[in-house]
Amino acid sequence: MSLEIGFVLLVLVAALVLFVLEKFPPDGVAMGVLVTLVVSGLVTPTQAFHCFGNEALVTVAAMYVIAAGLIRTGAISFVGQRILRFARGSETRVLLALMVAASLLSAFINNTPIVVIFLPIALSMAESTGSAPSKLLLPMAYATVAGGMCTVIGTSTNLLVSTLLPQHGLERLGFFEPLPLALLGLAVTILYLLTIGRRLLPRRPSLAAGSRSGRPADYVTELELPVGSPLAGKTIAEAIAGRATGARVLQLIRGQEILDPAPEEALRENDILIVKGDVNALLGLQRSDGLELARDLAAPELEARGRNMILAELLIRPPSSAIGERVRDLDLHQRFGATVLAVQRHGVHIRQKVADLRLRVGDILLVQVDAAELEPLRAAREFLLLEGVQERVTLPHKAWWALAVSAAVIVLATLDIPHLPISVLALAGAMAIVGGGCLSVRDVYRSVDFPLLVLIAGTICLGLAMENSGAAAWLAGGLVGAATPLGDVALLSAIYLITNVLTALISNTGAALLMLPIALQTAQQSGLSPTPFILAVMFAASIDFSTPIGYQVNTIVYGPGGYRFSDYVRVGVPLNLLWWLLATFLIPVFWPLRPL
Repeated sequence: MSLEIGFVLLVLVAALVLFVLEKFPPDGVAMGVLVTLVVSGLVTPTQAFHCFGNEALVTVAAMYVIAAGLIRTGAISFVGQRILRFARGSETRVLLALMVAASLLSAFINNTPIVVIFLPIALSMAESTGSAPSKLLLPMAYATVAGGMCTVIGTSTNLLVSTLLPQHGLERLGFFEPLPLALLGLAVTILYLLTIGRRLLPRRPSLAAGSRSGRPADYVTELELPVGSPLAGKTIAEAIAGRATGARVLQLIRGQEILDPAPEEALRENDILIVKGDVNALLGLQRSDGLELARDLAAPELEARGRNMILAELLIRPPSSAIGERVRDLDLHQRFGATVLAVQRHGVHIRQKVADLRLRVGDILLVQVDAAELEPLRAAREFLLLEGVQERVTLPHKAWWALAVSAAVIVLATLDIPHLPISVLALAGAMAIVGGGCLSVRDVYRSVDFPLLVLIAGTICLGLAMENSGAAAWLAGGLVGAATPLGDVALLSAIYLITNVLTALISNTGAALLMLPIALQTAQQSGLSPTPFILAVMFAASIDFSTPIGYQVNTIVYGPGGYRFSDYVRVGVPLNLLWWLLATFLIPVFWPLRPL
């Protein structure tokens, strides 16, 4: 192993560790990797900057714009509602309709906006049929993942891998190249979720339904003892436990000190309590004598604006400018007249000041707002209002144009016209969406997931360094040496399994971009066709159901479904294994390992 290979592998391991620990945002880690590689001389500045102008990035960004046009005009909702007319009656029928509708649409549109659109629809259907949202949301998300594999544009991972192939001297994949395996996998996924998976899923109320159910969901809020509070001098047990059943103090902040919230600890004026409990318990504490919402969260003028104050729940959706922002910096009371009362994060205990909490995808904010301000909140792109109804459609008369543009892009992409690759078609489609009045220029910038683009650019740069240094060839050589005695199929299976594990640990795009050069080197050193290995990386990077972090749609339904990490493991791991077996034995059938 050369010094260059050792350094690149060190950077790779460091990046993987940082991705897993989540101490820094993924795009920040990717940018740090890029800078490190340039400073070390393993990648030239020209090559690094070229990563940001890569055809793959432009294509992904353009597809986000097209998807945003379909969302804003209501085209997706229109098509989805027509399909969901089938959903009448039993929970099984509702679940089947949701999965079929979501998977069909996700074959042609990025699955993230599909889940964002279908989430309130699914919540509404759960409420109207008496079903638990936890029985519907995760299967719906899983179906979009499987459905997205049917075409090259169905997921950003497919699009990235196909677009990067010419840089390796290979032709792009055909539009429906993944379809044979994807259709079988989708059928297996739906059948599994209707039978075994459905029984493994918990019957648990969602956070959105928490305040209406018999088992309210827990939130975390921040309460303060004002000057003159009658609770000063009393113990935590006397001040909290006796006033709100089920409420629990997670942390006591006194000045610059963070103290252990022992029940016998005496409270003082200006103490701040981080308290966990259900909605009713927290509201009871906030309204009790001697406690008030912390100054960093409170907006005193709200009470004077009107008495029609209601509670609403806001899901942080991707892409959102709120991701990474502190709660205090959202300024919701100025924009919408709303006060953040509490935050819920996937059942995790939040042990810091709520106002200083940096938001993540899937976080849910419990807010108090005047009913008249619900419409502006519903239209805000940073949040998804969890109320069981669709988002406001602002330009329904443009839906036909958005559908026509999308259909044209899809049809032309299937023709595989040499001078019209998917990147050109996507860019033309995005321009047609904007030119047709479906989106404003401001909407275009809001619709693109820029942190994802930075992550992609940084990971492309790392993959380039792995090739330039010989690290990809070195890793492939080790894999070939270990798996070759077991046969060609075992080698393919190993590539799939390693990629799938990486996806669960970091992200789908990161896993695909890191494993693609290794997979191609493995095929080359073994004298095998590269196509099966390309498909193995594509499927393995996208098909991860085992964790809420491996795929963005898994994260979106985490909070609203009231899921726990163990739910993903229990339901998703068997499904991962089914896909692994399908890929291992069927990829060589549809795409022979040895050229004929």
